[in-house]
Amino acid sequence: MNENKISIFQHIPKTAGSTLRNIIKRNYKTDEICIANREEMISRLNSLSENETDKLKCINGHVLFGIHEYLANRPYAYYTMLRDPVEHVISEYFFILRKPNNLSHPIVKDMSFEEFVTSEQFTGRTSNRQTFFVSGGVQDDIELAKDNLKNYYSIVGITEMFNEFLYFIVEELGWEKYRFKKKNVTIQRPSREDFSEEVIQIIEKNNQFDIELYNFGKQLFEEKIQNLKPAVQKDMKHFIRKVEKK
Repeated sequence: MNENKISIFQHIPKTAGSTLRNIIKRNYKTDEICIANREEMISRLNSLSENETDKLKCINGHVLFGIHEYLANRPYAYYTMLRDPVEHVISEYFFILRKPNNLSHPIVKDMSFEEFVTSEQFTGRTSNRQTFFVSGGVQDDIELAKDNLKNYYSIVGITEMFNEFLYFIVEELGWEKYRFKKKNVTIQRPSREDFSEEVIQIIEKNNQFDIELYNFGKQLFEEKIQNLKPAVQKDMKHFIRKVEKK
């Protein structure tokens, strides 16, 4: 554990980041953490005094790769989670539908799922969104995104393997081990099997880079698990059973 490093938790929307944020808040003091999104994050970091920056241990939000450039040369480590791209788009649509206060709700509530997927208005939410975040906002640059994951991200998690991801975070950063409840989960949401193959194919076509990035990140994460010593793998399984216990 390097206490001098600032932990950058990049929250790509609809990747279980809200659950993680709730856990983050329980592990840092108020003056050790900065939670904000994109432009607001940059503004906050720029406004910090040298003393405040020295106290900072963690930042979290919908931030693009590259936010470390505003950390006054502090050492840093990125953490993020990737999600199956088809599930990612489905979750985004139904999340908006059940949130009347969401800015996109007035428009999306009158759209079918297929209309949402094919709408040019929401391309930023339905096409290679994860690649956009990890590449640092360079549109559709899959090679840059993969290079960033490999070279700058200490842990790349998978939403579908959230508990395993949390285990690595707890061990690396010395967090408390305790049970948690998932936050901001899109309930009563249809599964991908409830949609036509044609619609799924549209999503896959529009997210070819995200699919490649997801598979690359999943491979990195699975290799990380496989490389654990047997005793550590056993400890991880015990941890997972503990946090899943009702």
